[in-house]
Amino acid sequence: MESKIKLIIVGGSLATGKSTISKYISEKTGIARVSLDEIKEVLFDVGGYRDRAWSKEIGRAAFTVFCQLIEMYLQRGESVIADATFLWESDRIWLEEFVLKYNAELIQIWLTADPMISRARFIDRANTTRHPGHCDSLETVMDEFDTRFFSKLHSPLVVEARTHIIDTTDFLNVDFQAILNFLNL
Repeated sequence: MESKIKLIIVGGSLATGKSTISKYISEKTGIARVSLDEIKEVLFDVGGYRDRAWSKEIGRAAFTVFCQLIEMYLQRGESVIADATFLWESDRIWLEEFVLKYNAELIQIWLTADPMISRARFIDRANTTRHPGHCDSLETVMDEFDTRFFSKLHSPLVVEARTHIIDTTDFLNVDFQAILNFLNL
């Protein structure tokens, strides 16, 4: 029996390690990876960056490209890893549509961490490696992000999917092999 194509989503709040985990899975499995943040950064490099409003506008354009790339892989009968927050009900809707349309298996890797640890990682990243186009300089976004992201734990997206929850509060304790075992590819 031929196995279904996989739509593997790696989600979680800000600074929980989505890029690190999704890159690892991609490297170990050879499955293509699509990252919302990386698409957004390419668009900044092409279109420039200005302020937070511009960043949000670029984010909307990046989201469209993100979904189209995921769908492209699924249309071709190829599994794909998608890396984004996946915090919103609207995400559940389009993911379920893709699963039905392409007869794909949805697998969710959900990352969680102590919100204050994620906040500290976010601040460190904003001050060091974060692309400036995100315009998430600390003085302009911390009140918003404290309320939306760092004041609570976020739950996995409620979807019909095998779900593996990983606490990344202490990244040194993340069992990467267990992630691959869970995927069972």
